[in-house]
Amino acid sequence: MANLNEVELQNLRHLIQFGHADVQKFQSYAQNAQDQQVKQFFEKSAQSCQKNLDTIMQFLQ
Repeated sequence: MANLNEVELQNLRHLIQFGHADVQKFQSYAQNAQDQQVKQFFEKSAQSCQKNLDTIMQFLQ
């Protein structure tokens, strides 16, 4: 991978931080949801965010 400049590195840090936060929020929403469809929506949202986060992390390896 090419060397990253400071702005690019900062952007990646933000994407990773927000990605973790989104996964945690959606998991929490799913755990607290009473309606099964709402629960599934948040579970799928958490999975999607985690997949995106995993993809970003793979690029950094």
